[in-house]
Amino acid sequence: MRMSEIIKLVTSTTAPNDVGIPVETTTSVEVYADRKSVKRTEYYAANAAGSRADVTFVVNADDYSGQMRVEHGSEKYEVTRAYQAGLGRVELTCAKR
Repeated sequence: MRMSEIIKLVTSTTAPNDVGIPVETTTSVEVYADRKSVKRTEYYAANAAGSRADVTFVVNADDYSGQMRVEHGSEKYEVTRAYQAGLGRVELTCAKR
């Protein structure tokens, strides 16, 4: 795999500010990834469960630390499944937001 795409892994946290109002803070990190199509069985299984599976990104395991949102170009995705795929790789199955 070439890891030719650049994606942003986005983390958001909500914490009260100094007057007690919850404020969402987002941070993102750019990483290299491979973009893959979702496997047919995974696509239909997600559809049957009332969910979506639009794209899969493969990233280095060292770059991924549990982020649940991904941005690729102008598209925004929610990570629906993350799993170890071989040595040092994590596959992120994503649905469009």
